[in-house]
Amino acid sequence: MTPENQEASNTVRIYAAHGRSQELGEYLNTVVSNLQRLPGCQHSALSQDENDSDVWVISVQWKSCQAMSEHFAKPSNENLNGLLTNRFVRQVAFESDIERCSLPGTR
Repeated sequence: MTPENQEASNTVRIYAAHGRSQELGEYLNTVVSNLQRLPGCQHSALSQDENDSDVWVISVQWKSCQAMSEHFAKPSNENLNGLLTNRFVRQVAFESDIERCSLPGTR
C-alpha cells in the first residue's frame, strides 16, 4: 500500500485564553461536527485534557494520506485558521502524519 492510500491522523491541541475555556469548547464542538462531514474523514473527536481544563484536543482519523493532504490544502480548514484571530485562544499545537505520508522514496 502506498503512503497516499494509508490511513492518516492529525491532532490539534488548543490552549484557551484565561477564563475562555467554555467558549472555546463550544466553538470547537462546531468545528469537529463540520470535520465529520468532509470527504475522507473517518472520525473526528473533541476532548478536554484531563490534566488541564484550558486545553482542548481535536483528533481526526483520515481514510488516507491523500484525503488528509487535500484537507490541509483548503484555505478554510473548517474554521481552524480563525483560532489564532479570536480572543479565546492563546496557543495552537499541531501534529500530523504528513511527514510519514510524504517521505521521499516511499511513493
